[in-house]
Amino acid sequence: MAQQLTVEQANGLAHLTIQRPEKLNALSGALISEITERLHALSGDGDLHCVVLTGAGRAFSAGADVAELNALTQETAEDFIRALHGACQAVRDCPVPVIARIDGPCLGGALELAASCDMRAASERSTFAMPEVQVGLPSVIEAALLPRLMGWGRACEMLLTSRVLTAQEALQAGLVEKVVAPARLDGAVAEWTDAIGQAGPRAIRAQKALMRRWETQNVDQAIESGVTAFREAFGSDEPQRKLHEVLARRKC
Repeated sequence: MAQQLTVEQANGLAHLTIQRPEKLNALSGALISEITERLHALSGDGDLHCVVLTGAGRAFSAGADVAELNALTQETAEDFIRALHGACQAVRDCPVPVIARIDGPCLGGALELAASCDMRAASERSTFAMPEVQVGLPSVIEAALLPRLMGWGRACEMLLTSRVLTAQEALQAGLVEKVVAPARLDGAVAEWTDAIGQAGPRAIRAQKALMRRWETQNVDQAIESGVTAFREAFGSDEPQRKLHEVLARRKC
């Protein structure tokens, strides 16, 4: 079987590329498992500072493989959807930022994977949709993240009508953070990865962990978690080193 996911890693940055362009990078069971396993492995790399997830060819991903969905039964459906949730969870649990680089269609389960990322940059030719109800299925698992990103009304429109959003509509809705011409997509992603690479690596990991905690905390709890994180940051010399760099630049 041809390799369905490639990983390129250098200088603390990992690129994961879905490699099923002939199937618009549809998420097969084998591919879902490989994404999960690769992210778990990367998460254990102490030198990692950022991950970029993208698709080869003319799509980010068309979502779950339709042929595999068609073969599911009530006995096997839960295993499939829990596996897809596991891939999304691996993205969210990765200790460093994960960026979705989207060029082309981003549909269904692939949109849930993108929604699980910390930031999303898309080309102008990208499209976004949750078509599950059109094939007799509800949108589930990380579709629960969409109301937080877009608001309830826009999420309802996507999930209940399967409306296809253009890249600009996705930007206006808050589903993605950047939309650029296809030729500028790598540069747009690099603006983020370069900034993350220049930041304190411990601070980046602490910030992502803190933001994950904020998701389930009320405001008072979130503030207290922040106070704890701030205090713990001074358990290493990273704040002093980075602050000294700032002060040195001001003297120049």
